[in-house]
Amino acid sequence: MVNAVVTGGEIRPLEPLPPDWREGQRLRIEKADDREASVEEIDRDFAVLAALCETSEPADEEQLERALQEARPQAKEQVRRQ
Repeated sequence: MVNAVVTGGEIRPLEPLPPDWREGQRLRIEKADDREASVEEIDRDFAVLAALCETSEPADEEQLERALQEARPQAKEQVRRQ
């Protein structure tokens, strides 16, 4: 699911669109649930994340770190343009 916000009466995606979406394609838009996650949901999500991290390879960790280093300046530039 793509997250988006309404700005100036237009729907603006907050992340890249899936590659199979085409110009003029009909989409179904639903209002997001703005409720805060419960402590149990947060704990569950972090437990899943911890399990995934335990099984990661060092090469994967290095690749992730490089990607994050590349993404930080891009994110800062995006915020400056807003």
